[in-house]
Amino acid sequence: MNLTLDDYILKYCGKMMMALNEQRASKEYSDFAIMVGDEKIPAHRNVLSAGSDYFRAMLSHENVESSTGIVAMKQVQYSSVKTCINYIYTGNFPTPGREEREQLMFTAHMLQLQGMCDKIAISLEKELSPESFYSTKMIANTFNCTGLVESCNKYALKNFQSIAADDDFKHLDKDYVSFLVGSKKVDASEAVKCKALIIWTKFDSETRASTFGEIFQNLDLTKITGNYQKFLIEKEPLVFDSNRCLRALLKILTGGSQFVAEDIDIKNPRPTSNQVQLSNAIAVFDRKSKSIQAFRPNVRTWTKLQDISDEFIGNNFTAVVLGNIIYVLVFDGTNYQLNYNDTNATWVRLADRRLAKKRVAAVTFEGSFYAFDDSNNNNSKTVEKFEPSDGTWSHVTDKPVEGYHMSVVATGGFIYCIGGWNKVENLSNAMKFNPSDSTWTTLPSMPTARNGAAAVELDGKIYVMGGYNCGHLNIVECFDTVAETWTTVARLSNSRYSFKVCVVEGKIFAVGGGNSKNTIEVYDPAVNSWKVVETMDGKDIKNYASIALNVPS
Repeated sequence: MNLTLDDYILKYCGKMMMALNEQRASKEYSDFAIMVGDEKIPAHRNVLSAGSDYFRAMLSHENVESSTGIVAMKQVQYSSVKTCINYIYTGNFPTPGREEREQLMFTAHMLQLQGMCDKIAISLEKELSPESFYSTKMIANTFNCTGLVESCNKYALKNFQSIAADDDFKHLDKDYVSFLVGSKKVDASEAVKCKALIIWTKFDSETRASTFGEIFQNLDLTKITGNYQKFLIEKEPLVFDSNRCLRALLKILTGGSQFVAEDIDIKNPRPTSNQVQLSNAIAVFDRKSKSIQAFRPNVRTWTKLQDISDEFIGNNFTAVVLGNIIYVLVFDGTNYQLNYNDTNATWVRLADRRLAKKRVAAVTFEGSFYAFDDSNNNNSKTVEKFEPSDGTWSHVTDKPVEGYHMSVVATGGFIYCIGGWNKVENLSNAMKFNPSDSTWTTLPSMPTARNGAAAVELDGKIYVMGGYNCGHLNIVECFDTVAETWTTVARLSNSRYSFKVCVVEGKIFAVGGGNSKNTIEVYDPAVNSWKVVETMDGKDIKNYASIALNVPS
């Protein structure tokens, strides 16, 4: 008579296994023993044979183990074997610590306990992190855990920068590095991928240098900044000693004279130009004096830089900085640039934006800048890119969620788009855009829905502050871009909205805006507090246009 699982009463079966396990614990009717060193684990032949193909094969033949009723197991730990035997009797096992999992997986795999191997793999998958990735990947490959291998691959693609910054990255095999560097699904900039490849190659140059050019050509070199391209051509031997690599870069590097050779840090691949490192002032556009005024917080002084052009002073606009150039994006589609370090320079009109003709939020990214349509029309989704090397605009993507009065920040190879208003409600959504493959990723939502907030990045964290939701807000929330979690930090001294925020000398400055009492206040992350440092009496500043830059002493 053939029975199926449905013919068994599971509660009754559980009681039977409980009784057998109790007999095992008391050594009653035990007819078999597993020896691990000097430790003995009593058991029942029939239970072991039914629960493990390893024991079934062993006990189905005449051999020393079947005749003596004892098997000595070597190269395994007593605790792992005991856990596996408990699993055979109960189907349960305590979640092992990270250090124990490899040995437990080894033992379960040897005893052919597939169900237990699957449970260990699931626990490893749930706890994947930059610290556990490499050990988990090794376990997955060693024991042919197909599902876990796939999970590790997905994790590596999503968290490439974090795993590439770890020393264990240097020990990956060529095929896996080639897979990661060449994948279009990697959540990292092409510059980060290139730097990781260089680090990996140099760890064993003797054997890996010959494969560098092959993998290097999988990169989209057009998406690497001119500064880093020039660094590779001038100062990276792996590139300039390879005709194939050198030709590939020289073919796409344009306007080379305007770039300064500049390496990146794999752990923090933000631009390292002097402008970014040494920003010492906040520049505001003052309508009363019709000039750009720079405030240096460390000495509490103001300096006039340049006049504001009459062509756009009467309009609203935002501004960004690249090197010594200020770019102004007017909310009518026109755009201008000025070399603020050249006292004789004049404003130069650039090509008009093609699609985002009204209010925009702008952000710099790897030698270019992006304009996000931030107007309240029915198509507030467009994102355009301006390439300074040839002065052209191109449509690169559309936001997956319509909204305006949002916050945008660029860091770590991505551009983050947070919050806003969609004509119905305030938004709390957070998304990141990967310019290397034009993909969007949805992130955990911001705790406070709002529009008109300001945002900035400091030390790998994005601070979103102020804004509007049924009133002016002073709430500040911080997003950890690695852990992808939100926390709340100290509140602004003044509620404010539709304003800009800058990082100067390692501190965050909130500048002006609605309901701000025309003040500048500073946040010091070391003490988690805000304080007002300046009142801009006599000035009428453009709320959207304040920027951080470097003013020579």
